[in-house]
Amino acid sequence: MLRISKVPYEELPPELQQTMHMSDEALGGSEWIQVFSQTPDLYRDFVRFYYDHIMAEGDGISVKLTELVRRKVALNNQCSL
Repeated sequence: MLRISKVPYEELPPELQQTMHMSDEALGGSEWIQVFSQTPDLYRDFVRFYYDHIMAEGDGISVKLTELVRRKVALNNQCSL
């Protein structure tokens, strides 16, 4: 059960709307961005770190492994996103 409401797409800053489009294309989903966007300034820094270090090939953890771990954690926590 989601305890934090999602920020409506129309209320997101344009750069976060663009991030949602990129996530939809790359990962097939982007609703999580709307949840994290409750604090847009903090989230922008997180997005920069995430895509530069976590989603980048070559830091020792592949994008595929990162997403498999993320999915397993979501399933274990019964996350509907």
